[in-house]
Amino acid sequence: MLGLDRITPGVRQILWLVVLGWLWQALSPLALPGEWLADVPQAVLRGQVWRLLSYPLAGGLTLGTVITGFFFLPFACSVENSLGTVRFRRLFWGAVLLAGIVNQLVNFLTPAVGLAGLLVPTLAVGTAFALLNWRETIFFMLVLPVRVPMLLAITVIGLLLTTPPVAWASLSSPMILATLMIKQNWLMQMEAFSKPSSGRRRSRLGSDYKGPKVSPIRPNFRSPEISETEARVDQILDKLRHEGMASLTADEKEVLDSHSKRLRHGDERM
Repeated sequence: MLGLDRITPGVRQILWLVVLGWLWQALSPLALPGEWLADVPQAVLRGQVWRLLSYPLAGGLTLGTVITGFFFLPFACSVENSLGTVRFRRLFWGAVLLAGIVNQLVNFLTPAVGLAGLLVPTLAVGTAFALLNWRETIFFMLVLPVRVPMLLAITVIGLLLTTPPVAWASLSSPMILATLMIKQNWLMQMEAFSKPSSGRRRSRLGSDYKGPKVSPIRPNFRSPEISETEARVDQILDKLRHEGMASLTADEKEVLDSHSKRLRHGDERM
């Protein structure tokens, strides 16, 4: 359930970016003195807007980043398995950007704290994991069994007790975004960003070839006609493969259920 069996593609890319960020922090003082990745509100106001997205790559290899990464990795892999890579990226970077913007707005009212490290995305994926596995029990620290709602409540209480009030707004924003995505399907139905690549195979004959496209070894074959229902099921299964179970609407789940029942009844008659 926690996705410990393998590191998913989206999480793997983020880990590589974090490592590159740490290397940049270690080597950049030789050429560019100063810190260039963390979300420092005063620096953003001076035009360094990339900090609104780059701060998860800051922080360096410290005990705090190791502990945060220990929680981020399994929760993030599990959430990506449930939502799909495209929606996981929306959750990750959307939470990062939203927290950075909220932190800037707070800074207009009172001096805000800087943001660095994976704490913000960890809160986002942790909340998403809790909402997707609300009735489950996990083994905290691999030993202590804890109900998922209880773990989420402990996280919220811990944030309130260990962070200054000026940081509460920015640190709660990723949890609110995750709730909107899971419960209200927000940012989940953006087809322009999630269309799978075309499955058509390019011809090796070149675009200027005008002859027949059928080789003598593989004769022309016309596939049988499929019904409208079968075409609809194929479309839903393709969406499920690319975007995850959470992307399906209630109508699409009902189509899959009815088609599955029809197939089972057909097997029983045989």
